[in-house]
Amino acid sequence: MDDNRSGQTALSSYGQAKAETRKTALQLQKNMRDSYHEKTNIDGIVNIGVAENTLMYEDLREYFERNLHLTPTDFTYGDGLTGTMRLCTAVSRFLNSYFEPYRPVVPDHLIMGSGLMTVLSQVTRVIADPGDGILLASPYYQGFDVSFTVQNGIIPIGVPIPASDMFTVKELTHLKRGLQESTAKGITIKAVMLCNPHNPLGRCYPPDVIIAYCRFCEDHNIHLLSDEVYALSVFPSCDVPDPEPFVSVLSIDLEKHGVNPSRVHALYGMSKDFNANGFRAGVFVSQSNPMLIETLTVTTIFMVISSVTDTLWSTLLMDESYLPAFITKNQLLLRDAYEYVTSWLRFHNLPYIPSSAGHFLMVDLRPVLSDVDRYASLLSITPEHNMRERELALARFLLAHKVSIIPGANCHIAEGGWFRLTFSVRRDFIDVALGRIETALGWDKWQPQVKSFTS
Repeated sequence: MDDNRSGQTALSSYGQAKAETRKTALQLQKNMRDSYHEKTNIDGIVNIGVAENTLMYEDLREYFERNLHLTPTDFTYGDGLTGTMRLCTAVSRFLNSYFEPYRPVVPDHLIMGSGLMTVLSQVTRVIADPGDGILLASPYYQGFDVSFTVQNGIIPIGVPIPASDMFTVKELTHLKRGLQESTAKGITIKAVMLCNPHNPLGRCYPPDVIIAYCRFCEDHNIHLLSDEVYALSVFPSCDVPDPEPFVSVLSIDLEKHGVNPSRVHALYGMSKDFNANGFRAGVFVSQSNPMLIETLTVTTIFMVISSVTDTLWSTLLMDESYLPAFITKNQLLLRDAYEYVTSWLRFHNLPYIPSSAGHFLMVDLRPVLSDVDRYASLLSITPEHNMRERELALARFLLAHKVSIIPGANCHIAEGGWFRLTFSVRRDFIDVALGRIETALGWDKWQPQVKSFTS
């Protein structure tokens, strides 16, 4: 695309900077416009990269169609900037029931917004300045880069963690090194981002590690932001029959551990546990920092949740019969989907990191990418290409064959050859994606023989 189009009015410096980095967003939009549909676009792209849970769409569609009851207030700006009292009350009640907070959550602790990425962008803007940094254990979710950088100019400082140290208190040793190195470069660290359950590794953090994160932030006088959006998407499997349970940072007695509660915050949303990425509803929870909540109130006008989303989510959260049944069924379906996809991986002798939370798992395709003799012509790779280059070549190749999968580079994995694969995809769609991969790479066809845990 020509950046110097004649006759067009110049952009601001911000606009020009974003124009220079627009390639990824434009490619994403192009892919989304060509999404697979079993009737209207059978040659479209099947996305098994984006973290969406499509396993209970029909259940939710029927439930929402039965329970959409709008009031006259829903046609106005509502009864609050930080979220309607209806939704704030419902979310507070939900968090108190399922997150076991040490102190009960009340509506005044909450900031609602149109999607967790938007909420996180607003939160980081008021706790950090452009050029400041936020520490993250790497690998990490690529969306954090967007929330920190696009509008705010905040620098994500990913700190590589060896696999043996992930989910242990040793993570903090590496984060301390990252903080010291950033300080030496003149970057002021303002916060640590914890993702629990973890994206992309699909595991929950043990309580002692969460406490260590809190202590680390206290020792260095910085904020802790805990993204807990997959809290109720934890499930057992043949790989992990007894998974680490989810523990919220809200459940910890911070003062007992010498931590100032005003620096510890949680984030949640409707997208993941409730199969509703498109409804755009995120929540920021800060129980002991009223100044932060009041400051965020100033910017909430830019991220107000629609009345339809507000009423549907609050109705679901307050439904004492449907809500627990939905959560249980969703977890069973996640287990089914995980067992299905991992059976396919084992059939093709593809190593992977077992997952027990979220919608995805990390697949090791280095054995495939190491076989240059077999795949050189298909992928346009040579022995001179390093593993990262081969990884990206495979991602491009699969996209050309209408399958989208997330390369490990996007998740800041140090080693090339890894991919994040989303398994929480409706069965008929995942079958198309897996079949296309087999056809494109010349693999044998898999015949599924996996039992269901929902029957």
